[in-house]
Amino acid sequence: MVSKNLSNSSRLVIVEAEKHGVKWKIIPGTQIVTLTYKGIERSYYHQLPSSTTAIAKYACNNKKITSNLLQQAGITVPRGFRIRRESDGDFLDTVFEYLKKPLVVKPSNGSWGDEVSVNITTKKKYLEAIELAFSNSNKKHAGVIIEEMFAGNEYRILLSREKVIGILNRIPANVVGDGESSIKRLIATRNKEDIRGTKGSDKSHLKICIDKSLHDYLTEQGLNISTVPKKGKQIFVRKVSNVSQGGEAIDCTDIAHPSVIKIALKAIRTIPGLSFAGIDFMTKDISKKQTKNSYVIIEINDTPGFDIHDYPYKGKNRHAAREFLYLIFPELKQNQ
Repeated sequence: MVSKNLSNSSRLVIVEAEKHGVKWKIIPGTQIVTLTYKGIERSYYHQLPSSTTAIAKYACNNKKITSNLLQQAGITVPRGFRIRRESDGDFLDTVFEYLKKPLVVKPSNGSWGDEVSVNITTKKKYLEAIELAFSNSNKKHAGVIIEEMFAGNEYRILLSREKVIGILNRIPANVVGDGESSIKRLIATRNKEDIRGTKGSDKSHLKICIDKSLHDYLTEQGLNISTVPKKGKQIFVRKVSNVSQGGEAIDCTDIAHPSVIKIALKAIRTIPGLSFAGIDFMTKDISKKQTKNSYVIIEINDTPGFDIHDYPYKGKNRHAAREFLYLIFPELKQNQ
């Protein structure tokens, strides 16, 4: 039986390993999985293969370092700054006045979309967002990234240094009115979908949680959970698009322009020692040739969850777990 402590993506790799005759074991007291094929042992942790180096992890764990590396390679990134706890009020004011609104404020080493604030336009919301982002870490030198918000659609590109495996359009959690049900009831209906589960489950998408953040966003729209939307009216209940926040992942690999693939491969190869990644990519139109001003790369994740590529909300299964296994043991692909 596969441990429940493993990520869903990690469990899917084990399933693929068994299909390919690869033996596996979890090192006791850890979440490190060791795979053995023809007497050769290789390991991975969550979605991090042993072929990814410490330098790559260092670069990806600090969003500003990632941004600097990409920018030096001629890849478009949002304009922004990294601040620290000791940054004084004058500097925070200067950053706010210098950057074009709206803004995005997020922890420099965060994940899952936690403590991320978007569409910031006022000084009050800006300072509140900074305080929220710092709450992500108790570390003395924790940082917060403040960036200009790009107007476009958000995508997650899963890839190795050799190929793009899949591209998903990530859509924030939402409900569609039926003219009779309240937003609260529509959320309950959404949460019954078979593809959704709770954190730690074997489902690729998580349920929508009704919390303060959700209430606040509805209030911004002049709504509340008792509001009954008109039939066919789509109501977004989250600002961020992460599936961990109830969002939806729609496969669109087949419609991506070749220039998107080219940019993504250039990006992963810009990070020394990074063998597998998920790129958060925003563009005005993914089906068209990308220009310097038509896209931005938000960040690069060195341990991307890929169960959403195998089980997207809509679209094709891209067999990401199998591709991950082939990355660890390339000879398996050659034997197919």
